[in-house]
Amino acid sequence: MIDVRNLSYVYSPKTPFMSQALFGIDLEIRDGDFFGIIGSTGAGKSTLVSHFNALIRVQKKSGTVIVDDIDLAAKKVDLNRLRATVGMVFQYPEHQLFDDTVEKDVRFGPKNLGLSVEEQKERAKNALELVGLNYSEFAERSPFELSGGQKRRVALAGVLAMQPKILVLDEPTAGLDPKGKREIMDLVMRARSMCPTVVMISHNMDEIATYCNRIAVLGKGRVVGVFTPRELFSNRELLENGAVSLPLVTEIAARLHEEGIDIDPALLTEEELVDAILAAAGRRGGDA
Repeated sequence: MIDVRNLSYVYSPKTPFMSQALFGIDLEIRDGDFFGIIGSTGAGKSTLVSHFNALIRVQKKSGTVIVDDIDLAAKKVDLNRLRATVGMVFQYPEHQLFDDTVEKDVRFGPKNLGLSVEEQKERAKNALELVGLNYSEFAERSPFELSGGQKRRVALAGVLAMQPKILVLDEPTAGLDPKGKREIMDLVMRARSMCPTVVMISHNMDEIATYCNRIAVLGKGRVVGVFTPRELFSNRELLENGAVSLPLVTEIAARLHEEGIDIDPALLTEEELVDAILAAAGRRGGDA
């Protein structure tokens, strides 16, 4: 779905403020991936994903990005087709709300695609229902009167109304409490019926471990490597140099293992941990 080859990017080239953000990035994101991108602040994560729907354009002789057969390094790019293919949800997306009703806000993207008013409304209704907001209750309300969690759902609905094949999320749960984080990620998983390919930037290693099937680690504008979750969180070099931290679940599992409880110290998800604790308790009960 997304093929990145030898991509470099320089901010403010040929000026005293010139700063290179990406250095020869090679990356392949496949159809159906839930692809994680992690790295420290300044690693180039947001710069990279901003190329995927041409918010940042590929600079001349600085590599290629091909998204669903659209060559983003070409002189002319069909931006309408591209932005109907790639939906971007930025950090704190509720700050992007601007219209006077929820429905108008969600209809904005489909309207820009030139769809009929009837199709715009149908897409808005479907998208709002998909994120758990009843259309008849919320359509005519002002988005600025909603709770923080509801605003974030409306912002997500506005992206889903474009019916993109690829959903790009930049820290989608930033600033939310644990319940809010889980609700947003549940919505993302529900949205995969429409958007089968998801790319997610996150500093939350528990989310990365739970949802992603492949993860790219970026460091200083370069790809350190691409890993499965188990490969990533068992990589001693990355853990020891601070490039990656363990998910909380893995830390708990490792601590229990150190205490002599028969549990795999490399567990990644809450479900795995609960199952392992119950199994260990059952074995101890049987021994007794």
